[in-house]
Amino acid sequence: MDGKDDDSCSSGDSAVAFAYLDFEGVDFNSDGDDEKHADADEVRNKDDTHFNVSSDLVDKEKKKETKDSEKEQNPAVITSKDYNEKENLNKILLDSCQSLSLNKATNSNNHEPSPKELAKVNNTISYERVATTASLLDHEDKLALAQERLVLLNDCTIAKSDEKSKSSVNDFNLEISRVQMMSEKLANGQYIDVLSGTTAQELFQITEVIEDFPETAKTTVSQRIRDMVIGYCNNTAKCVEVEIIAIAALNLFMQVNYTGPSLHHGGVARPGKEDPVKEMKTINPHKIFVSHLKVTPDEALKASSKQNGDAKENDNENNENELPVDIPFRNAVLSELSVDGEWPCPVCKYPYFLLLARSILLTLADPNRPDWSHYVTIDNNKVLVQCDASSNQIIHYSPPPKAFVANALNLTSAQLWSGRAAVAHVRLLQADDPSSLNLWQEVKCMFESCKARFCHINNGSEEKDPSLKESRQLASKVLLEYGLAEHHFDYNKKGKTLFKEALVYADLDVQVTGAEGKRTKYQQKSTAQMLVRAKPASEVVLEKDIDRAEKISKQLIDHQDETILLDKVKYVEEDDNIHHELSILQQTILLALCLDVKNDNPMDGLTAEEMGAFLERVLQQHDDWMVYATGLLERAWLESERNHTRERAILQIQALADQHTNRLTLTQSTFQAAVEDSAPPQDRLRYIHYIVYPPRWAALRDLATRYAKMGIVTSAAEIFEEIELWDEVVECYRRAGKENKAEQVVRTRLQVAETPRMWAALGDITKDPSHYERALEVSNGKFSTAYVALGKHYSDKGDLVKAADYFKKAVSVKPLSPFVWFRLGTLSMRLKDWSTAMHAFSEVVQQEPEEGDAWANVAAIHMQNRNPAEAYPALNESLKINRNNWRVWFSKLYTCMDLKKYDEAIQACQILIDFKLKRNEAEGIPCIDEKVVRGIVGGTIAKYKKAIDDKDNIPEFDASKRSISRVRDLLSKLTSSMKSEAWLFEVSAFFHESVGCDDLALDDLMKEYRALHSIRSWETDNVALPKLCGVISQMTDLHTKDSTPDKLRKFKFLVNGVIKRIKAAYFDITKLPTRELDQLEKIINQLDDKVN
Repeated sequence: MDGKDDDSCSSGDSAVAFAYLDFEGVDFNSDGDDEKHADADEVRNKDDTHFNVSSDLVDKEKKKETKDSEKEQNPAVITSKDYNEKENLNKILLDSCQSLSLNKATNSNNHEPSPKELAKVNNTISYERVATTASLLDHEDKLALAQERLVLLNDCTIAKSDEKSKSSVNDFNLEISRVQMMSEKLANGQYIDVLSGTTAQELFQITEVIEDFPETAKTTVSQRIRDMVIGYCNNTAKCVEVEIIAIAALNLFMQVNYTGPSLHHGGVARPGKEDPVKEMKTINPHKIFVSHLKVTPDEALKASSKQNGDAKENDNENNENELPVDIPFRNAVLSELSVDGEWPCPVCKYPYFLLLARSILLTLADPNRPDWSHYVTIDNNKVLVQCDASSNQIIHYSPPPKAFVANALNLTSAQLWSGRAAVAHVRLLQADDPSSLNLWQEVKCMFESCKARFCHINNGSEEKDPSLKESRQLASKVLLEYGLAEHHFDYNKKGKTLFKEALVYADLDVQVTGAEGKRTKYQQKSTAQMLVRAKPASEVVLEKDIDRAEKISKQLIDHQDETILLDKVKYVEEDDNIHHELSILQQTILLALCLDVKNDNPMDGLTAEEMGAFLERVLQQHDDWMVYATGLLERAWLESERNHTRERAILQIQALADQHTNRLTLTQSTFQAAVEDSAPPQDRLRYIHYIVYPPRWAALRDLATRYAKMGIVTSAAEIFEEIELWDEVVECYRRAGKENKAEQVVRTRLQVAETPRMWAALGDITKDPSHYERALEVSNGKFSTAYVALGKHYSDKGDLVKAADYFKKAVSVKPLSPFVWFRLGTLSMRLKDWSTAMHAFSEVVQQEPEEGDAWANVAAIHMQNRNPAEAYPALNESLKINRNNWRVWFSKLYTCMDLKKYDEAIQACQILIDFKLKRNEAEGIPCIDEKVVRGIVGGTIAKYKKAIDDKDNIPEFDASKRSISRVRDLLSKLTSSMKSEAWLFEVSAFFHESVGCDDLALDDLMKEYRALHSIRSWETDNVALPKLCGVISQMTDLHTKDSTPDKLRKFKFLVNGVIKRIKAAYFDITKLPTRELDQLEKIINQLDDKVN
């Protein structure tokens, strides 16, 4: 839609221009839909906990209707970008819930609300928080918790130094427990064994777990898993077993999507297991969820694979032995993981494992929280749950039994791992900006609990105790992860404060300084170089594995022999070339500080130098595969912008991207490089949560983008095609001269894998709206990019009503979409739907306070509603952001006139005059209206006279004098910039006469006389002649006050000349303007009397 003024409104009689944004080329990327809530037949309530049903702030009077009436209410949607804004709504919602409580104590029939009542009233419930103390532990529970602390809090690692802990565990004189075996498999990277083991089979046994919820209730898989976990965990040991299953699922998801190696081509590190494909079929998903997740039978999947064999030929070459993609199954899982209308990345692998991990860990870490699709608030042990407005499901939630809560409270690492899973969840979503309030609230809750539990040492106030070294390291890890979570959510300065706290707990001294050194081989004179000095408070004793370090260092792509650059800077002072050994945790903190430099500064040369100094310090050691890989990747991103290092940087990025697979590539061309020298998955995953390493699809996208910038567009298109970025595929093929190839690629991929994004891409290419509708069907109505596309389509067709409806559906499911809100606002203004327009632009300015055009439109709507007092602050906000929009200045001018703010109106006039003088005439900036100038002069003179009468009010008198001076300057500027207008001289004469400057007033009247006299045929003009006679009358009054006889005689000649011109213009004496002539004759007589 072109950015132009389609409408205008007014304040009084003044025209006000509306400001619009140009949406050309804008990608409205949002997901979700607005569907009706489904009914359920029955809700199970485990501890007789009462539900309080809310209607989201509708009038309480509407709730006095009979129980038989069933009315659906639309749930309120909270759309502010400020995460703290929901807190203001919590108390209101809670009061509303309490006022509508269906409590047995107040209900004479002890009536429990049915699911239909819950759905019909609204999708918001409240209930008493299940609070209890930790349960008593038996020997088995203690053994399980010891294993949890030994393995799960130690990043799924059993170190040699933990033999003492193992012996203490064996003091229980028990056989090797199930928890021990599971934790050892977890530490050895045998995640498939854990997920297919005895505990998993018992947990996911085929039984009707949710008998009270038939298929019509549309319960989600996460809800069913939650009920299974609660039903299985009757003691703390079983809670630990289930926790290990969840962590194994999370690690498996992270392995295939972040760290590698691939599960196929022998890449899985499991002795004696050569073919994991068959075992994956039994756990992806578990058998109990096959029907619920729409899993395609093997026979049908194989038939579909053969049918599309030609389309998949290239894929099979690269993905031999990999499972065929089950599209309905994948879409069902991604739909479960969709949050706040944001659709997960469709090219991720095995998303079911993330769904499994999230469902289990959230249940163990916070039993009172239903799942991630609900916004939960706890206030005085009252839990308020508000359902996602886009959901077609009622809130199915049963408060957990106290026994389960008591068992879960004994767990020490559940909240930490739940926070990690939630961060992995938000990184899976496709939104450019992390906007999920639900996920952030959950992550913040988890890490705040971990911070309170593990970070109890007050930094700087207590002496460092060597015995607390492990506790301090754990505290540093928690703070580091919390800071990285803030970075991923773009919240609270992206973790800056937490990084500094983690640095203190890690006992690391870091100094960023400069030193002289040489960067090139042939450099003769040393120059200033950025240097990071990092030294631990105590010497770090690391168990060096030479072979392991050598394998890790093979990830590095060396400079070519002919390069002039040194591998690292050679400093003049030898002390600067000495690097103290750092622990892996301390290295990850340096990477976090490097990330903070990037977040805090613009990406220029100085920022790159400072980041490079941090990375050079990290790359001195080769202790961990992923930490070293992260340093290499960050350095490659920086080097790709430099001429001498660009080639090595691209090869380095390619090599790191190839790590996700074990197939032979350019950078790993031998079996030894691809498999034997590769780190096992458990080693790669050990520190993955302490670094920011991109997922597979993000790494490939970055590589393809850099290829495209270098002109290697065909290779870039192939990579974009692999990760299903169809807009980029189309652009690359267009640049390569292959316009028809883009549509062919999309249609071919649709035969292989039918996804919402591909249907939307086909719609973008063909401009066929039916493809967007199909995208909504495939996504179960949760892909709101299709809604936005349909809205744009009908807007371009001129069907504004239908377009506005689609935009409303888009924002109803993903409220944090400021550009979609803006477009909805502009359409509503064109439709004269002022209330919707006001709501839309109000959402924009809440989410994007720097959006000046939205502020201007808020003001314009207020002016349309005759509310200048509300328009005034909105206009000021708009002008703070953009002072070069002349339309907004005109709006402020008229608003100030309505509010009698004449000084600011003068300022607006001055700026508008400058705009008209400097800008191109094609912009069509209008002149200042006559009525505005008259209003400013008249209003200022009235205030000035009032101030003179009130002599005691000195400040007001001084202010009025300043206003008089501003009016004088304005009139001077107007007369010099505008063509001779009679009304302008009239206003100037009135002003000068009012302030006692009769000489200047007489000059202005004479100029007005000349302007009127220059009008063609003024003698017979019914408008010009009375005005001219009035000017002569005013001049007479001024002349008679204080003029010499000579001046009076000259003025008399002027009046006689006017009389003669009038008489000469009429041939018919009967048509002479007798009234004007009589007036002029009286003036002649008056002048004669004065002269004599």
